[in-house]
Amino acid sequence: MKLKKLKGLVILFLIPLILPINVSAKTLRDLQAEYDELERAYAEKQTQIDNNQNEQHNTSARIDEIYGEMAQAEQDIAALNTKIQELNAEIDEKDEQIKEVMKFYQVSNGESALLEYLFSAKSITDFIYRSTVTEQLSKYNSQLIDEMHDLIEQSKKAIQDLHEKEKELQSLQDELKGKLSLLQLEEASLQDEGETIEKNIEISKSIIQFYIDKGCDIDDDISVCARGLIPAGSGFNRPLESGYMVSTWYSDYLDGEGGACRWHAGVDIGAAEWTPIYAAAEGLVSYAGYAYDGYGNKVVINHYINGQDYTTLYGHMIAVNVSEGDLVTPNTVIGYVGNTGNSYGNHLHFNLCIGTNSCLSVWQTTDPGAYINFPPNHTSYYGRQTYYEGYYSNPCGW
Repeated sequence: MKLKKLKGLVILFLIPLILPINVSAKTLRDLQAEYDELERAYAEKQTQIDNNQNEQHNTSARIDEIYGEMAQAEQDIAALNTKIQELNAEIDEKDEQIKEVMKFYQVSNGESALLEYLFSAKSITDFIYRSTVTEQLSKYNSQLIDEMHDLIEQSKKAIQDLHEKEKELQSLQDELKGKLSLLQLEEASLQDEGETIEKNIEISKSIIQFYIDKGCDIDDDISVCARGLIPAGSGFNRPLESGYMVSTWYSDYLDGEGGACRWHAGVDIGAAEWTPIYAAAEGLVSYAGYAYDGYGNKVVINHYINGQDYTTLYGHMIAVNVSEGDLVTPNTVIGYVGNTGNSYGNHLHFNLCIGTNSCLSVWQTTDPGAYINFPPNHTSYYGRQTYYEGYYSNPCGW
């Protein structure tokens, strides 16, 4: 225990050498720049939404076009099948017509039908005429039948090509439907992001107006001109940009002594050492430094959210980046993830309590998941405001 305290003191003295505590004063001009950036991000998000909707419209139109092309292909196939039936019927008709002239070919077999036809001529001229006509009709009908067979084969090939085209169109249509579904999901996400930015714009407006009302000028250090005052806010964000939910307010890991679930009084979020920790909301820093209550380097912030006083606590930091009395916003980096105090691995211990200067004991904490959207236990999250389903604060069943 003494070794752990000594280690904490060494870290405490090294912090100023590693990282300056209040890197730069924040002014109303800085807040206005953040507001302008939010406005730019909102305009960009609206452009992305418009582009998405246009792409959805074009994709839907192409899907409808494909329906028309497939319908036309079916009509063409039906027309070709009808043509094949007509050609087959015409071939049968030509076969009937050629039966007489086909007797010409029976000569080689010693049959007399053709001879009877030829020698029934009334004159030599009639005989020559009948012989010539027989030969020409036979040749002509044979050519017609060959041509009709060729047309049938061409029609069958055209039908096969149309069926291939239908398959390609169906595949393209399925691909476009998948793309449309993704675009619709993307639009929903963009709309959510736009609403979040819009909300942050309103919050930013209220924060700027708060400092203006307190008499701060455009280049005044807001932590000086409004010192001791807690800015009003409208909600909380997750304190890390991304992380892994090690435990919820009620822990689902076993207490070493009793072998049963234990009350954790906060949430643990795993992250790499030196991961930036942000203030969960606008507020006033009431404690910043090393503490001997097991939290090591910690920061405590008082908040006034929607007419209610709250306190948040951030523990086990490797370094603190704010000082007591500093005014912070959700974009303020208050410290960095570490493993100080009674800690076993790099993580942030986060408490949320009702009341000003609360979080003095575990009995004053409340479930952070009731105010901040955390994902389920033992899962990762990305983004400070991305919505996740399935958070369950009490897996122990109490």
